[in-house]
Amino acid sequence: MAGPFLGINMSSQALRNYQRSMTTIGNNIANVNTRGYSRQTVEFSPLPQLQFYSGNWKSIGQGSVISSVNRVRADYLEASQNNASSQYGKSETLSTHLQRIEGIYNEPSDSGINQALDRFFNSWSGLGSNSGDAAARTEVRLAGQVLTDRVRNRHQDLTQLASSQTGQINNTIDQINGLANQIAQLNAQIAATVGTDGSANDLMDQRDLAVADLSSLVNVNRQVFPDGSYAIYASGHTLVQGNSVRPFPSTFDAATGTVTDGTNTFQVKSGALAGHLAGLNETNIQKSNLDQMANELRTQVNTLHAAGTNAAGDTGVLFFNDVLVPPQTGAGDFSLSSDVQGDLSKIMTGLTGDASDGSIAQQLGEMRDSVQAGLGGKSFKSYFGDIIGKLTSDTNFQVNASATESAVLDQIDQQRQAVSGVSLDDELANLVKMQRSYQAAARAMTVFDEVSQDLINLIR
Repeated sequence: MAGPFLGINMSSQALRNYQRSMTTIGNNIANVNTRGYSRQTVEFSPLPQLQFYSGNWKSIGQGSVISSVNRVRADYLEASQNNASSQYGKSETLSTHLQRIEGIYNEPSDSGINQALDRFFNSWSGLGSNSGDAAARTEVRLAGQVLTDRVRNRHQDLTQLASSQTGQINNTIDQINGLANQIAQLNAQIAATVGTDGSANDLMDQRDLAVADLSSLVNVNRQVFPDGSYAIYASGHTLVQGNSVRPFPSTFDAATGTVTDGTNTFQVKSGALAGHLAGLNETNIQKSNLDQMANELRTQVNTLHAAGTNAAGDTGVLFFNDVLVPPQTGAGDFSLSSDVQGDLSKIMTGLTGDASDGSIAQQLGEMRDSVQAGLGGKSFKSYFGDIIGKLTSDTNFQVNASATESAVLDQIDQQRQAVSGVSLDDELANLVKMQRSYQAAARAMTVFDEVSQDLINLIR
């Protein structure tokens, strides 16, 4: 039956409960600025009632006990945030790469390829109008030198960028594998703690933070097992299962945005890795565009120029360097031929060699607007203009997409913080509540102690 010391026991238990609750609140406050920390709450539950007989069977409460200390989480918000983070990671990374490519081209400007093309064709038109003028001939060589230098330098800059992007892809894969190992280790610790009915709240916070970081790098799906461990699938590849890790494939194809382990191919749909792959692919496309334009300039200009004859009777002279046997070498070594570099007289103006014959030079000047089959039916000017126009459009789209994804991510994060984050105002209010409850329990214990003492004195 309910003894005289039951009240003391209930009050003592209540004091311990409220003290532990205040400790939990203090822990929340201490971690208000800890990244990835989830607010924790103490759950109370009543102890089984005590049965006693007094005319008939009755029951009386025995107080409460702490049933659990829980993390406050919203799984759907966590999943939404991870997806948004993955989308933002791709758009932000890709927009950065596109802006770097734009910076390499630096169009429109007086130091760009577009201006060099104009100068090159204008110089030929000037020479065609005054084929015997040495200054006009010098301007043709100088304009050709400027054009080849700019095309070659842009290509070299893009090559260096591609090398940097390849390094970033490899570093990102290393980061993915590092986070996978961290998640696997935490899985093992959490499973061991949960198996002994322990609390793994802080470990779970660390693991969820690692998953969030992983989501910013690659598209991730998560599966939860009964022992509390996760299975993590990155782009369809089983990355983590329990405490086991399968390294993320390091062989990639930027053109398709895929990685392969030699047997299976996985599509990287989002995350920074997808942005890096798309950025490398765009860089390679731009290098190919310059290669195609340089080769077409070689072919068309050299064909006309080689048909000309100078005063010395020289013919078959190439204006740009080229190879006798295809494939042509592209923009990487685009330059003037050694003949033109060494002797202004090797610049052909006409078919006859007469000083007044500017027919070849005039045709080369008109090539600015002539359609080239090798450029998809476009002129040199329109071909390069379309390259820059598409790059600018794609960059603007990705910059806007990045801003949109950032706003979505911020909104979801605010919603998540409203659920899982620590509010100092709320915690201080709860702290005062628990303090008052502790004081009340202490006062009740004092009363029960006095009553028990009176009872003992009566027995004496």
